[in-house]
Amino acid sequence: MQGSGEPSDPFKAQLDQALKEGYAWLRFSPSLEAAYQRDKAPERRRTLERGGLWLVVMFNLLLVTDWMMVPDQMGLAIGLRVFFFTGINIVGLLLSDYFTPRWREWSVVGMSVLAATINVVLCLNSTDHLAPPYLIALVMVLLFNGSIVRTPFWKALLIDALVIGMFFGSLFLLEAPQWNVMLSLSLILVSTAFFTLYSSYVLEHEDRTNWLMQGQEHQLVQALNRANHQLERLSRSDALTGLANRRHFDEFLAQLWQRARQSGRAIALLMMDVDHFKAYNDRYGHPQGDTCLRQLGAVLRRQLRRPGDLVARFGGEEFVAVLHDAPLPEAMAAAERVRLGVQELALPHEDAPGSRQVTLSVGVSSCAPQRVASPEALIAAADAALYQAKSQGRNRVVATVPEAPLEALP
Repeated sequence: MQGSGEPSDPFKAQLDQALKEGYAWLRFSPSLEAAYQRDKAPERRRTLERGGLWLVVMFNLLLVTDWMMVPDQMGLAIGLRVFFFTGINIVGLLLSDYFTPRWREWSVVGMSVLAATINVVLCLNSTDHLAPPYLIALVMVLLFNGSIVRTPFWKALLIDALVIGMFFGSLFLLEAPQWNVMLSLSLILVSTAFFTLYSSYVLEHEDRTNWLMQGQEHQLVQALNRANHQLERLSRSDALTGLANRRHFDEFLAQLWQRARQSGRAIALLMMDVDHFKAYNDRYGHPQGDTCLRQLGAVLRRQLRRPGDLVARFGGEEFVAVLHDAPLPEAMAAAERVRLGVQELALPHEDAPGSRQVTLSVGVSSCAPQRVASPEALIAAADAALYQAKSQGRNRVVATVPEAPLEALP
């Protein structure tokens, strides 16, 4: 909803309260009413602009009625309808951009009263015997507001009250009206006012109800989207370290691989494993082991932070990083930064031979996708390099180049 802005609990509570308590007086709380009016303003403006065009046509068509019932006032009728009223209406349409929604609604009240006044003036100035029944033309004002422009109930009530007041006031100014005819016309006028007001009330109440229900649906959809987004994020994240998980890594590498096949740029893979981590868990316990992995994850985030790269927990004490547009020397330098970053943590590991602290072994591989059959080949090469790093004494970086299939060799 445009008026509601970002979904919030207080706004939702107001929606729920309005639906629960009702709004028989067709008013919400101030903030909710303001949101409703903002949301409805564009649609309401279009309705009023179309209504203004219809008003020009319909009001001038009443010249036919003027000619038939108050022919002695045709000159005045043309002046008031064609030049005065139509001119004001057209100017209002041209300047509608400068009107606030509130003033547009009040302009409807003003134009309605002005239209009724013109009909009354023509009636009272005419000496034709059909002049008194001519007052029935006031019904057109009520019908126009109730159907064409769908004036809000309270303003429609004000217009109808003024028009009916003008009708009965005119009865006392007419000379020898036929009271049986005029009373019948008054019944028609009052009945029309009652039915159009009833219709205005029901339509506005339904419109407000629909707006509240749409607001609730909007809130629920956004809450569901946030929950789904959160679930999606959790499904792609490792709960312990906050890094990407294996699923996210697989999807990311597959997408990056497809893009790199078109661009020809190299993709590098860093396969990292915590040295002697089983011994660390056995000595310090699994909770401390989890803390260690979280700290190492933080080091990886600090050292590998280029936009477009991905760091993930591959499984257990093993991590992996995907670097886009990274030739082997650049990937080797990034791997060495990570290794040194872990070493600088100086986490004690009494069961680690030689170093007596937590260290990391890294296997690195880099290739252009056109020369390697699949992402799995790149992973296998990085894994083989990691195996070599372990075999050569751990706490080191080793690199290999994936083997190209025969058809890719020059």
